[in-house]
Amino acid sequence: MFPNTAVLRLTRGILLAAGAGAGLSACYVIPANPDGSPAWQYLPPGVVAPAPAPAPVVVYPATPPGPAAPATYQARLYPMNEQASQSGQLLATITDLHTGRGMLSMNLNGEYLSGEATRVSDGHPGFGTVYEKVVKRPIQMQSGQPKGIANATGSRGTWVNCEYVLERGGRGTGACLMSNGAAYQIHFGG
Repeated sequence: MFPNTAVLRLTRGILLAAGAGAGLSACYVIPANPDGSPAWQYLPPGVVAPAPAPAPVVVYPATPPGPAAPATYQARLYPMNEQASQSGQLLATITDLHTGRGMLSMNLNGEYLSGEATRVSDGHPGFGTVYEKVVKRPIQMQSGQPKGIANATGSRGTWVNCEYVLERGGRGTGACLMSNGAAYQIHFGG
């Protein structure tokens, strides 16, 4: 019936869009506060608008840092006498818990030894005697330099007693004596 139906639809769409635009051209936007009141108000000439109230400041308590993750070091024990030479170089694992304490574990001829390591003060009684027995000279260290002792035992009764001095970067040196008389010099860290 109406051959130009598509043209009529297009014309109606254009007129509808133009009418909507003309109807909205008299509108304006007024900023609103969170409570819905207008954020803009008419003020007479010469009157300065008051400054808006500052936003409340929320202070959250600082989260204390958690304990540092344990650091694990591989230690190499080098034979220093005939008894130690029979077993050869040994490997041990030292885990620093960052609390002044740690763990020592190693394998000696198929026997698993485990124990603990503890930091000691400058005046710790007897510190340096293991080192002196193994290396045949006094341990060299500065006052305040971190140092410690470590002990471990195994299921067959074997024990090890070590002394160590820490250096920067998690490195350390020391000496260990075993229950069978084996003597080792120890090096660990990066």
